[in-house]
Amino acid sequence: MIDNLEIVKKLLNFSEDGDFYMLYIFKRKKDQPEGERENHQSVRTIKTYCIESIDHLERRYDEVKKLCEVFSARAYIHIQKQNHRDVSLEMMISLAERLRNGQHNQKGLFDSVVGQIKTMEKRWIVDVDTKDCKEIFRIKLGIDECRPYAMDKVIAEVPTKNGYHLITERFDTQEFCKNFPGVDIQKKNPTLLYLPESLH
Repeated sequence: MIDNLEIVKKLLNFSEDGDFYMLYIFKRKKDQPEGERENHQSVRTIKTYCIESIDHLERRYDEVKKLCEVFSARAYIHIQKQNHRDVSLEMMISLAERLRNGQHNQKGLFDSVVGQIKTMEKRWIVDVDTKDCKEIFRIKLGIDECRPYAMDKVIAEVPTKNGYHLITERFDTQEFCKNFPGVDIQKKNPTLLYLPESLH
């Protein structure tokens, strides 16, 4: 089991009315038993939450963990904040465009807009598939040595099944990729919140 609640809570910042972070419970094809994999798409969303405060996250957390256990699923949370005001305005624009184009079924409009809209915080995830402390230190140093030059651009280390998500501030990714070509940088993806024992 991996439970990253305490690490994630420190990354959440609700400074304005309407701020939220998206939480997803995903059932991944590769996590399913061999005989069941052909019946699944690569990722199926079991449930989504708009987390609007630390208290909201804590109140829903037992439910999140239970759903993960029941469905052999993982919980992920975005560490880039969004705001209901921005999403609502974008939904109105998107709705008008859809209607003009003859699309009358608006199922999934909110999720579509949330997935496309610019986020308020520029945080990235460097996906490190190792638990080797020396290699992690080398990668963190590599991030700090990229423009803009500053120490401690890695603001959190979130454990994953095979390594860590290094949560970072912005840096020159092209410069970084020259020295670390095999390391994946995710600019819009969520990080792991909970992995049940059954998937570990």
